[in-house]
Amino acid sequence: MTRKKEKILRGIPASHGFAKGYVFLHRSYLPELNERTLEPKTVAAEVQRFQSAVRSAQRDLRRLHAQVKREMGRDFAEFIGVQLALLTDEEVLSETERFIKERARNAEFAYTETLKRLAGPMTKSNVPFFQERALDVVDVSARVLRHLLGDELPSLHGIEEGAVIVAHDLPPSQAALLDSEKVKGLVLEGGGRTSHTSIIAKAKEIPAVVGVESVCREAREGQLVVVDGYRGLAVLNPSRKRLSAYESDIELCQRHRQSLSLLAGQEPVTADGKMIDLSANIEFLAEARAALEYGARGVGLFRTEYAFLAKRRPPTEEEQFKVFAEAAKLLKPWPVIIRTFDLGGDKVVPGYVESNPFLGWRGLRMCFDNIELFKGQLRAILRSSAFGNVKVMFPMLSALEELRRAKLLIKEVKRELRKERVKFDEHLEVGVMVETPSAAIMAEQLAQECSFLSIGSNDLTQYTLAVDRGNERVAELYDHFHPAVLQLIKRTIDAAHRQGIWVGLCGEFASDPLGILVLLGFGIDELSVAPGFIPEAKNIIRSIDTGSAAKIMKAAMGLSTALEVKRLLRRELHKRFPKLAEFLFELEIAES
Repeated sequence: MTRKKEKILRGIPASHGFAKGYVFLHRSYLPELNERTLEPKTVAAEVQRFQSAVRSAQRDLRRLHAQVKREMGRDFAEFIGVQLALLTDEEVLSETERFIKERARNAEFAYTETLKRLAGPMTKSNVPFFQERALDVVDVSARVLRHLLGDELPSLHGIEEGAVIVAHDLPPSQAALLDSEKVKGLVLEGGGRTSHTSIIAKAKEIPAVVGVESVCREAREGQLVVVDGYRGLAVLNPSRKRLSAYESDIELCQRHRQSLSLLAGQEPVTADGKMIDLSANIEFLAEARAALEYGARGVGLFRTEYAFLAKRRPPTEEEQFKVFAEAAKLLKPWPVIIRTFDLGGDKVVPGYVESNPFLGWRGLRMCFDNIELFKGQLRAILRSSAFGNVKVMFPMLSALEELRRAKLLIKEVKRELRKERVKFDEHLEVGVMVETPSAAIMAEQLAQECSFLSIGSNDLTQYTLAVDRGNERVAELYDHFHPAVLQLIKRTIDAAHRQGIWVGLCGEFASDPLGILVLLGFGIDELSVAPGFIPEAKNIIRSIDTGSAAKIMKAAMGLSTALEVKRLLRRELHKRFPKLAEFLFELEIAES
C-alpha cells in the first residue's frame, strides 16, 4: 500500500504553537430550504412559528452566554452578546414577519431572504470587521433555522482527544467552548489574526492557522495533520522526515514550557540585581488570570478596542467599569494600565472606512471627536481605580497639546464623580504611549506632564521607517533594529529618566530575545509582553547583567544598518552569555 502524498497548505498564523493530531472535519449547517406558498388561513400560524423559533434560539444563546461568562469571563461572553443582539434585531424580525404576511411564504424562506438583503453586503466586504459580523449572522440564522426545521446543529461535543478541527470557519459561539485538553489545533479557511475565533484560540493557547484556502476540500476525516502556528502551515499526511522534525519541535517546546514554569515564582531581576517590572499585554480577563499564573507583575497594556469591536454599538460606561474593576481586583496590588480606545489603523471603526487609516482618524483623534464616548470610558477607568492599582494610558499622541487636552477631560470627569460622591483614586497615574517619531522627539516635554511613558514599538517602527507592517510587499523593510528606531527608543528612555519617571515598552520588540538585550542596555524599567512569553522573558532577564548590556549597546549605536546591529548582538550574546545563547538557539529552532 502506497503512502499518501504529503500536502503543505499555507495560511495566516493566528495562534502560535505546534500541534500534531487527526483531522476532525466540522461542516457548516446548510439546510435544504424550499420556498412554499401558504394558504391565507395559515399565515398567522406561520408568523407565530417564526416567533417561537426565535425565542428558542434566544434561550439557547442565553444559556451559552451564561456558560461562557462563567468559564471565561464577562468580556468573552460579549461575543455571544453580539449574537443575542443580532437575533433580536427589530429590523430583521419585523421585515421577516412582513415578508411572511405580504407574500404568504414559509418562515424559513422569508427569514433567509430578509437576511440576504440586510446582511448580504457584509459577506462581500473586504473589511475584517464586517466579515466577522457576517459570520455571526450565519451562526445566528443557523440556530433559528434549526428550530424551524427541527434539525440538529453540527456539534463539537463528541470530539475525541488529539483532534485538529478543520472547518471553513468556526463561529465564536463554538470556539469559546473548545476544550484545549482535547483539541490540539485549529485550521480554518476563513478568518484573520484579529477575528473573534483567533482571539479565543490564543487565549486558550490552541495553535491555529486561518485563511487556509481549500483545506476543507483537501483534508480527510481522521487524516494525520501537523499545525504550525508559527509559520502559518497545515501539513496533511506529513512525510516521516517532516513528522520527525515536528515531533522534535513539539517535544522541545514542551520541555521549554516545563523548565520555564519553574520560573513563575522567581523575580524578573537581572544578573546584577536590577528589578524589571515584567507585565502582560491583555485584551480579556481570561488572559489576566493566565498572566498571573505565568508570574506577571501586573498588566502593562490592557487593550480596550475589542470591547468596542465585539459589539454592534459602543460599550456603555457600566459595561466597561465591570470589566476594569474585575481586572483591578484580580491583579491587586499589581498595576493594571488601561489604554484608552485605539480604534482606527488596523482596528476598523464600524461604519467608517478611509483610504489611509494609519495616518488618519485613529486613537485620541477619534476620541476627541466623540467626547461623550471618551468621557464614558474615562469615568469607567476612574471608577475602577477604587478597586485596585489602575493607571490610564493615552495612545497615538503626536503633539503635547493632545496630552493636555486629555488631562483636562480627566479633571472634568473627576469633578463629576466627586459631585456624584463616587469613589476613585485621586492620584490616578496618567501615561503616554510613544508611538510616533514626533512623540519620541518630544519625549522630554511629554515626560514633564505625565507619570510614565510606554513605548509602542510596533507603530513607532512603522512610522519611523514609513513601512506598513501589514503589507507583505515591504515586510522585509520593517525592522525594530534599524538604527533610527533604536535611537528614538533610547532618546525616549533617557528623557523619561531625566524627568524622574519610569518608562516601559509594550510592543513586539519586548518579545524578541535580542530586543530584551537592547532594552536592558538602554536602561528600560518595564517590559510588557503576551502572557505566554512571560516565562521566557523572565529567563532572559535573569541571565543578563545590565552593565554588559549597556556596553554592547554603546557599540551597537555606532553601527549604520539593522543587519550590523543584529550580528553584533548575536556575537556578543554568545561571548558574554553562553548559557543564554544556547537557550535562545533552541528557542529559534522551535519557532523558526
